[in-house]
Amino acid sequence: MSGDQQALSADPSQHLGDALKILGTLDLEKVQELALQVLARVTDAQGTALWIADERGALTLRGYRGVVEREALAARIDPHAQPWAGMASRPAAHPAPGARADEAFYVPLVADEELVGLALLADRARGRFGGEEQAAALAVADYTAVAVRNARRFQALERVGLRDRETGAYNLAYFVDYAGKEFYKARRYSRAFSLVIISIDNVDQLRRTGGRDLYRKAMRDLVGAVSRVIRDADILAKVSESEYYLLLPETDPFGAQLFLRRAAEEIKGEASIKQLEEQAPVLVSMGAAAFPRDGEDFDELLHWSRRRVEAQQGSLVRRLQLADYGRTDFWELCDLLIAGAGRIPETSPSARLPADAEAFAAIQREVARELSRDPRARGLVYVGGPGLARAPLRAALPAVEATGRAGDLPAHVFLLGPRGGAPQSSPHAQLTDVWLDGDKRLGGHQFLLYLSEQGGYAWLGNVHGRAFQTSDVPLVDLLVQHLQALYDLQPL
Repeated sequence: MSGDQQALSADPSQHLGDALKILGTLDLEKVQELALQVLARVTDAQGTALWIADERGALTLRGYRGVVEREALAARIDPHAQPWAGMASRPAAHPAPGARADEAFYVPLVADEELVGLALLADRARGRFGGEEQAAALAVADYTAVAVRNARRFQALERVGLRDRETGAYNLAYFVDYAGKEFYKARRYSRAFSLVIISIDNVDQLRRTGGRDLYRKAMRDLVGAVSRVIRDADILAKVSESEYYLLLPETDPFGAQLFLRRAAEEIKGEASIKQLEEQAPVLVSMGAAAFPRDGEDFDELLHWSRRRVEAQQGSLVRRLQLADYGRTDFWELCDLLIAGAGRIPETSPSARLPADAEAFAAIQREVARELSRDPRARGLVYVGGPGLARAPLRAALPAVEATGRAGDLPAHVFLLGPRGGAPQSSPHAQLTDVWLDGDKRLGGHQFLLYLSEQGGYAWLGNVHGRAFQTSDVPLVDLLVQHLQALYDLQPL
């Protein structure tokens, strides 16, 4: 670095040009990119990374450049945990954990005594980092912190004029612009996000039977219910009277599935929705698709979201009106499906069949193989019934070495049933035994529920030799919800 460049780094007042560039930008994404560029230039760092606080205060990785390993960068940082705690009150350079301060260091982004971000600088091109480079990084961090705060305030003001007057949802033009930026970020920084379609399937009927005023209030409250579940970064837009789009940044397929559950519960709890349902059922269908698993452009994500909306509309949950049946009684729902609650259409991905112990064992082994095919896919498996100490699934699970370290395993398997003897194999990192010795219903039933990013499958059987199987994902999800509620199992 030349003598002039060293002087520039040593004296923060010399960064006026850089400050004006950063402070003059009201687009948060551009602020982040410009900050990374300037930090690298004024410190001669070959690697930089930037985390920005989200609406809950957690620091989320928003960008990186140069010779940094993406896998080594934390996607999220808890600012209250060590060594980050107290950085807002100590705006100084901090050595990176496991490294010397002259090799890699962090600088906090503090605005009005609030930690709004964190920057990492590593691997100086020539020589090592010194006090001059740290001072220059702190100066840029100050400018960036103010710019981040200003960009967020401008974004909030900008959104006010882009909302539908009737419901408060954003208009489609703003949504498309926002989605374009999310695609850019996701492609550049290998992020995930989800696109959700919310469809009100019987708008004309609701308007006709409920009356104009009640219908309009119910639609406003529906949007309000969804808005209570979403985060500040999520964007809900009105497309038409019967359809809404929702963008969920940093959300994978399982995260989207959890959102759909919560949103459906919030909608059902609205007083105006309940009042309208006294006149006619409020048929709401939701489907989600995730980038990049389901597609890498807007049309592909819309296609798969719409396919999942259609799957919900044609599901046995809708056909047999199961959504409110036996809300917390999993066994009642099982008996209803096995014994014959209504006729199953020939086109349905569900069927009733004779119970077969060997078929049940074969299904368990196939699920184990499915888990080994894509070890990174998130999933849940519940297997219940008597004799689970010797369940075929227990022995068929792939070795931990084939799927990764125990703490990194995205798919989790739960065996529910009476003890009936000790397990026949050593504990497996993916598997959790849930012993339910006092529940006699497990003695008369067997079940397997498998829900993953790719889809779902359920098999239910009883001691009378009857069984039910389905790949109807909304129905599998409903069964999982009821099982979790009955035995206080942790949700997705």
